[in-house]
Amino acid sequence: MNKMKTLFATLLLCLLCYSSQAAAIDLYGFGSYWDQGDADGTWGAGVGISLPIIIDNIRLDGRAHYFGDSDWETDSVKVIPFDFGAQIHLLTEAQVDPYVLGGVSYNYVDSERLDIDSEFGGYLGAGVDIELGSSFIKLFGEFLYRFSDLEDVSGEDIDASGITANIGLKFHLF
Repeated sequence: MNKMKTLFATLLLCLLCYSSQAAAIDLYGFGSYWDQGDADGTWGAGVGISLPIIIDNIRLDGRAHYFGDSDWETDSVKVIPFDFGAQIHLLTEAQVDPYVLGGVSYNYVDSERLDIDSEFGGYLGAGVDIELGSSFIKLFGEFLYRFSDLEDVSGEDIDASGITANIGLKFHLF
């Protein structure tokens, strides 16, 4: 019976990780702008990784942004969103590949004067990959809407929700 469970678990794992490009991952870096609700918009940068699950069109996506110097009230605040979600690509074999994405975020917050708690949030968005001469390197752009409410120690809510725009390069490794 244990051998059957092991075999079943192995087959299930293989099925979940199967794709026509089984080891294909995307590594990417990007510049970013976040227009936050209660704060001034801020520029930042980020890195990410995505890998196919089940089929090439569905990819698990993990990324980290760094946004420094968001002005909230009288303080400069640094926010580092760590995102985990999924991308659903519509035309994976085409030179122009639109996709939708969404997931959850953990927003780590660092402030010198204000005591703001780090919080969970979420995001939804759309983007496009454009091949640059080969399928190895792609230019991408995307717009996300971040759902993010932070709270300071006095219990006051800070609305950090807003549009995020990313543009960068993806390296598609097989």
